[in-house]
Amino acid sequence: MSHSNGYKTRQREAILKYMLEHQDSHVTVNQISDYFENEGTPVGVTTIYRHLEKLLEQDFVRKYNTGASNSACFQYAVQDKKCHEHFHLMCEKCGCLFHLECRHMNEVYSHIFSEHGFRINPFKTVFYGICEECSQKESEDKN
Repeated sequence: MSHSNGYKTRQREAILKYMLEHQDSHVTVNQISDYFENEGTPVGVTTIYRHLEKLLEQDFVRKYNTGASNSACFQYAVQDKKCHEHFHLMCEKCGCLFHLECRHMNEVYSHIFSEHGFRINPFKTVFYGICEECSQKESEDKN
């Protein structure tokens, strides 16, 4: 194994470790890059994307596309958590992605399937809007 391959393996392991340590969060490539920069071990954005794509293929991470104006975010794919069984909310102001575990959404899911013959993929379903914190900031700015 060449030195280059060992370095890439260490980077992959460092990125995987970061994802594991932040498994309850949705993180962007820039957040990961900033973390490594602050730790004194900078990793290029392209390298992070490449490793995340490989981890995605191996089902170690999940990718959420956050819209045309924002970058994607990633989350460690904890195997015993059932992230695919709920919907997500995306704040158009701050870019935060929230899990929506609400029994009423099951009614919507069932209605759309029974009345329209369409099966929603909750893992890929993201509702866009403005989160409570950003809404409060908007209200304060108007006053």
